[in-house]
Amino acid sequence: MSINEKIASEAIDWFLADNQDFEVLCSQLSEFNVFQALKIEQIEIRHSNVLAWLLNPEESHGLWDMALRRVLSNILLLSDKSIQGLSAGDVEMMDFPQVEVLREWHNIDILVIDRYNKIILFIENKIHSGESKGQLKKYKNIIENDFVGFKIVPVFLTLTGQDPHDTDEGDYICYSHGQLYHVLKNLFEQQKSKLAQQVQFFMQHYLDTLRRLTMQDQKLMELCKKIYLKHKLALDTIFEYGKASDFKRAVEALLEKENEFEILSAGVSSVWFVPKSWANIIPENGIAWTHLKRPVSIVCWFEAYKGIIYSHFEVSKMNDPDLRLKIIKSLDAAGFKFTAKAFEKNATYSRFYGTSLKINGTLEYDSLYSTAEKLLEKAKLEFPKAEVVFREIFKSNQQK
Repeated sequence: MSINEKIASEAIDWFLADNQDFEVLCSQLSEFNVFQALKIEQIEIRHSNVLAWLLNPEESHGLWDMALRRVLSNILLLSDKSIQGLSAGDVEMMDFPQVEVLREWHNIDILVIDRYNKIILFIENKIHSGESKGQLKKYKNIIENDFVGFKIVPVFLTLTGQDPHDTDEGDYICYSHGQLYHVLKNLFEQQKSKLAQQVQFFMQHYLDTLRRLTMQDQKLMELCKKIYLKHKLALDTIFEYGKASDFKRAVEALLEKENEFEILSAGVSSVWFVPKSWANIIPENGIAWTHLKRPVSIVCWFEAYKGIIYSHFEVSKMNDPDLRLKIIKSLDAAGFKFTAKAFEKNATYSRFYGTSLKINGTLEYDSLYSTAEKLLEKAKLEFPKAEVVFREIFKSNQQK
């Protein structure tokens, strides 16, 4: 153990053994919450499901059209963009007898169609991730083409109300989950006594989730600051290793979900694997990477480093250098690129594919998963080309 590791370990010991404030914090955070219990408090699709449920006057919450009216009027009231022919005051005076709420229509998170008042409210909901290039513009074009003559309210909903990354998407009203929290909290307090007990329970848990997610709990914030100032080294160490383990969990879950890959090794910052279609072709190799559970000679892996996830394919050293050189030359002919050193007879490890993506959002599970998922989609385009090479080279081995 290095000196720095020893200091960090001692700091964690003090943090865990002598911290009454931490016990208070744990007590507050351990209160049962259905969203936390289901591990969905930071998953965008679940928040979109709840919001769509609340905005639909026909749903079972018992708020009728009040949630739709209050949320829509608040969006318009706080916006620096005007919707011609529609104001917050107009919305508060409206009835909503003919409303349809859709989820994932043309991939749009939430679409509210009010045919009576000829209003379209559509929401792109982001928790930690950002929008992809051209995404919001595409959605707005779809809406404008399909709902001619409607007053269109496009909303970009994020934790902080941030602007879209793409300057071409400036027509959107930026709205935050914090603003949404205050609207729903006020509505819930006004209508609580009229709501069914199950709805009260659910709404309170959802509001608690929004409050923590948007840092609205001042007492909790002050307690966290106090603990952090006193135990900064311990908490920084815990955070560093904890976030790294999120990467491992996210990539393993992605690869297992696809069911097309064999995971060979998984650490806090790298996960090694091969497509199952490769695994049935390429031979095992006893002098390859020693940390793999099965010693193959060609491998893929994801690696996280300083806010970026990297994706690689690589050929290892082999007992038969002539066979290795044959693989290198064949992959090169198939369009994969190597450095000049890879063609030397004594070469060891040679990378033939590599790309990377900056993690989209914070270093949370969802962001890590979505970034790795995009990298995997790119890699899938290359897997078949390499497989053709491997089948050609090793077909004689398969026939034996």
